[in-house]
Amino acid sequence: MLSYTEHDNAQAVEIVLSGRVLTEEFDRVADKLEAFIKRHGKVRVLEVIKDFEGMDAAALWHDVKFSLRHLQDFSRIAVVASPDTHHLWSSLVSPFMHCEAEHFAPDEVDDARDWLMWPEGAADV
Repeated sequence: MLSYTEHDNAQAVEIVLSGRVLTEEFDRVADKLEAFIKRHGKVRVLEVIKDFEGMDAAALWHDVKFSLRHLQDFSRIAVVASPDTHHLWSSLVSPFMHCEAEHFAPDEVDDARDWLMWPEGAADV
C-alpha cells in the first residue's frame, strides 16, 4: 500500500510504503509525483517504509523506469526504514542519485521531516 502527500510550499512529498505494492497503485502515485516534479522542478522526498512486503514484478519494473527518468529531479531524499531495508536501498539506489540523501531509523520520522525541510545550504546548528 502507498500513501502519498504533497507539500507544495516546501516542494516536498511524503510517501509511505507498507504491505505489498501493486502496479496500479504504484502507477497512480508515480503519475502524481511526475506532475509534482513538472510543477516544481527539483523536489524533496520523504519515504517512510514500514511493514513493506515488496512489489509485484510489473510495479518494480515501473519503479526502475521512473527512477531512471528522474535521477536529476530530486534535491533531497530522506528514507525512514529499518537498517536491513536501508542497506538494500543504499546498495541498489543511492549510487545513482545525485542529491542529498539520509537514512533515519523507524522511530525518527520527525527528525527525517526536519532534515528534509531544512533549507539547502543552511549551516547545521
